[in-house]
Amino acid sequence: MNKEMQPKIALIHATRLAISPIEKTFQDYWPEANTFNLLDEGLLKDIACLSSQEMNKRFQSLASYATGTGCDAILFSCSVFGSAIDSVKNAFNLPVYKPNEAMLDSIYKLAQEKQNLKMLVMGTSKLSVDSLSSEIGEWSKNNHASIQIEKLFIDKAFELLGKGQMDLHDALIMDAVKKNQNADLIVFTQFSMASAYQRCQEVSSAPIYSAPIIAVQTLQTRITHER
Repeated sequence: MNKEMQPKIALIHATRLAISPIEKTFQDYWPEANTFNLLDEGLLKDIACLSSQEMNKRFQSLASYATGTGCDAILFSCSVFGSAIDSVKNAFNLPVYKPNEAMLDSIYKLAQEKQNLKMLVMGTSKLSVDSLSSEIGEWSKNNHASIQIEKLFIDKAFELLGKGQMDLHDALIMDAVKKNQNADLIVFTQFSMASAYQRCQEVSSAPIYSAPIIAVQTLQTRITHER
């Protein structure tokens, strides 16, 4: 455990577009945390050519650097590397969180409380939409839950964010939310969508789950309790 007064949290990213949203979320919900960022943009480029063992080693190297700084916890921000993050969990003795882990726990709790949960899984990366939908669907099957999953990929939004056009990125997401008001729950698949969260929640008839907010709140509760 880090001995400093401020808890030290390592944020590990596969895209620079995730950095600003999670930093702002910490500022809004846990400003006392001392965060720092590690970025490996090659991860998304190499996902198709590296074996799972090689990807695990890559993630463990990033985690090793992070733990060498004396951090109290690690939060990953890219949702498509679940098995590699699991390898980090097994190799290191500190809290390690997948980007959607805390949010999924909240979703599963809601699914156990509500019959026939209608969920819209919305994202600006098709890979993330498919990955998260598959994970929720598998859990639903294994736990005999009743979840109706609809997937929505918002084309062009991620590209706009990469060009620095956040307002247009957010507007596309908000427009998609306005046009899809039949779900019991809307789930944002990526940290990079956090900039649109507040405005989308204002126009949505359903609650919206945004992974960064739930992740930060969960980390704060756990680290504060352990201290």
